[in-house]
Amino acid sequence: MEVNKSNRNPLDRVLGRLDDLDEVNLGILVQRLARERKLLETVFDVIRDGVLVLDEKGFLTYSNQQGRNLIGLKDNHSEKINIRKASPEIARALGMDRAQDPSYPEVVMREMQISYPEVRQLRIYAVPIERSGSKETEGGKAGLAVVMTDFTEELDDLNAKIESEKVSSIMDLAAGVAHELGNPLNSINIHLQLLQRNLKSMGQDTKMQKSLQSCIKEVQRLDGIISHFLKAIRPTDPDFKKINLLKIIEETVRLREKELNAKKISVSMEAGVREPMIHADAEQIKQVFFNVIGNGVDAVGENSTIRIVTGIDDHYVFAKIVDQGTGIKKEDIARVFEPYFTTKKTGHGIGMMIVHRIMRDHGGEVGIDSKEGSGTIVTLNFPRKSIRRTLLESTESDNQVA
Repeated sequence: MEVNKSNRNPLDRVLGRLDDLDEVNLGILVQRLARERKLLETVFDVIRDGVLVLDEKGFLTYSNQQGRNLIGLKDNHSEKINIRKASPEIARALGMDRAQDPSYPEVVMREMQISYPEVRQLRIYAVPIERSGSKETEGGKAGLAVVMTDFTEELDDLNAKIESEKVSSIMDLAAGVAHELGNPLNSINIHLQLLQRNLKSMGQDTKMQKSLQSCIKEVQRLDGIISHFLKAIRPTDPDFKKINLLKIIEETVRLREKELNAKKISVSMEAGVREPMIHADAEQIKQVFFNVIGNGVDAVGENSTIRIVTGIDDHYVFAKIVDQGTGIKKEDIARVFEPYFTTKKTGHGIGMMIVHRIMRDHGGEVGIDSKEGSGTIVTLNFPRKSIRRTLLESTESDNQVA
């Protein structure tokens, strides 16, 4: 069968007359080939996928920049290396030990995790390279072309989305439960107040009235906790106002007064300045301290002290909540802000997640220093400039530049 010569690549036509070329034209051809090789290497190096070319024995004959990065080869690596040595995990996934087997598939596609040079999720696509040449060797496999796509971030984003949906679902469920608890509490509160009025009108003894008053206060306290919880798990944009941080802390400590008294825990306030003012949403910041102080109460034993130290540095108004409780294990500290993570028997695992979200929305920072058996320091940093003012200044600056 005659091949249509007009369909052949110009370079193929030149190579077909290689024996007829003189020294000058041969030099021109070599330069042209070098330029085309350089161009192709440049193009392949900007591709985000890793590309490897292996010979029939598994030795690496070509790799682009991303390919070398994914298998942990340095750019200046010149030694001819086998894929089994460079990346045993990928070699196993490609089935290199049976590459010459007649049953070896024409195309290999895998999704896998590699652990070297770092943990990554890869999608691997490999196609055999057919051998070209004489009729005797024609039809054999000369090696493999391997394309590797790193989809680690894609998978992380998917996991984050799933986690976010799980958090949203549990928040909705918690909000529904809290709301249902609020209704009977309101009813109990109303009936207790009616009972209190009747006792007063009947001239009953003060001891019964005091007991009734205690019941009313406890119901109101529970109602307050539920209100705080509902505000916390239903994210709203902060209502930024200039507030006194010390005043917020004092009000929050009063909300925890019953628990503090029950365990005979004292709270020591150490104010570096008289009025540490911040721009923040007062109710949301109360929730932050409510959760952090609550963790401190759970961590310490009876007759303990929780220190709250406030002050100002060049960039932040800060508050440090210091306890000498059980501390946090070093393997757990990185998971403190994860939803559902808790080391308490009765914990729900959303308290510190809420703290992290509120502080982030305020442009602040949360720091945790802890040692198991020694205690924990939670540092809350509030920016001295409000986020809103910073954004306005940034916009005005951009307009002036424009």
